[in-house]
Amino acid sequence: MDYRFDRDGFLYFIKFAMFTGIVIFLGFFAAREFEAYYFDFESEKISEKILDHAPMADIPAKPVYKELAKAESVFLPAKEVLVKFEEFKGNGENFIFADLNRMKLSYYRKGEEEASFGILSKGKEGSFFETPSGVYGISYKEENHFSTIGKVWMPWSLHFFGNYFIHGWPYYPNGRAVPPSFSGGCIRLSASDAKSFFKLVSPGTPLLIYSDSERDKELATVLGEDAYFRKTLAGRSVSPPKLSAAAYLAVDFENGQILLSQNEKMVYSIASITKLMTALVASEMYQVRTFKITKKALEEYGSSGGLKNGEIFETDELLYPLLLASSNDAAAVFELESGEFLPSMNNEIFAIGLAATSFSDASGLTPLNVSTAEDLFKLLKYIYSHKKPIFDILSLKEYKLAQKNKRAAHVWENINRPKGSKNFIAGKIGYTDEASETSIGVYRLKLSEGGDRDIAIVVLHSRDHEEDTNKIAKYLGENFVYGNVLVKNKIPAGKPEVIVNEASVYEAVYGRE
Repeated sequence: MDYRFDRDGFLYFIKFAMFTGIVIFLGFFAAREFEAYYFDFESEKISEKILDHAPMADIPAKPVYKELAKAESVFLPAKEVLVKFEEFKGNGENFIFADLNRMKLSYYRKGEEEASFGILSKGKEGSFFETPSGVYGISYKEENHFSTIGKVWMPWSLHFFGNYFIHGWPYYPNGRAVPPSFSGGCIRLSASDAKSFFKLVSPGTPLLIYSDSERDKELATVLGEDAYFRKTLAGRSVSPPKLSAAAYLAVDFENGQILLSQNEKMVYSIASITKLMTALVASEMYQVRTFKITKKALEEYGSSGGLKNGEIFETDELLYPLLLASSNDAAAVFELESGEFLPSMNNEIFAIGLAATSFSDASGLTPLNVSTAEDLFKLLKYIYSHKKPIFDILSLKEYKLAQKNKRAAHVWENINRPKGSKNFIAGKIGYTDEASETSIGVYRLKLSEGGDRDIAIVVLHSRDHEEDTNKIAKYLGENFVYGNVLVKNKIPAGKPEVIVNEASVYEAVYGRE
């Protein structure tokens, strides 16, 4: 039998088989895609029904976020001034109100504004010479005061704190007026206004100085404010970490919202955190001055910060060993310079509104230097808002000072920085046997999908302040979110339409316990 190979038939078969395979493959692919699309479509419909008809808490895999009470916040210093203002008005008292935002100085008699004057100049914001806001009093007045710092005459001067006065336009001894510029921190008026004001005011009159440089942000959010939300699981919040500290406080550095606290109003020794107030008062009281390191200052117990007898420093230079190396000798230099230094530290307490703080020395060696976690937050916030250069020193890794004027070169490392911490911004630590370990710091934590928040963490009477601080930061990161959700009402039903920009806050808004 003769078999002949049919070449054309074989090629036709191959083409037919390939075509059939392609058709089958495309059919299978199309069927699979249709099934996936149908499943997604049905799932979306089911999800919509869940959102429309069932609370998020019915889905056990997702946590619920509960909004924190906005009333649980620390009163910031600027608000303290406004509270005092309303109190004085309500009591019908005589007082002075200096509004540095509106550049207006007003005298109130029996709670009613009797006279007002335009402020022509004040200390530059963000400098060592920024005019200190707070609650003060007129200590004395002189028709013409000579400033030994500025070497100028200041007519119609009323003293209220340190080197700060309310006065008329200053002039040099040759009679030439000082050029217009920022002042050294004093409140300047015109000569005629200063004379009128001088005649109205008596020593002892309370003086309120207000500046809203620490004003909270105003953003369009639910209830008109950004909000913090705390995670809850099965209707219960996760328990705070167990710490060795007797008192602690974690609070939003911008708006004062308390996130975590224990015994935050209880009084404890604060050790070298004292030096925050020492630096603040030195910058306000001494301003531009030189200091010679003495043997008496070097006798102070503890590290000298490398200071040597006979060395000469300017005020701002001496702040670096004081704050970075926590030099007790540097603190002693400031305290020994004037018998008014320690009283000024305690006067500043009332100016800022620190209700439970007092100081017995400038270094923090004595256990009688006491405060609360809440007061210490207010103090650091005040420094940030009104004496920013001090806060900036606290943020440095180190500072190098060149040799100059009977002074050796120095390098001061920041002992306040936690080892290996990447989120530390600025802060101060301390230790004595009575106070145990103490610390206050600002840390940048990721508490929002849209960005970070600066959180102040205060730890008092701790066995290990770094471990306690790290535990608090970890707990906040795992259990708190911060965000904003825009809300508008639908008409006519009145049902809120929520426009969500953060997924975690979406859960917070719709979650129910």
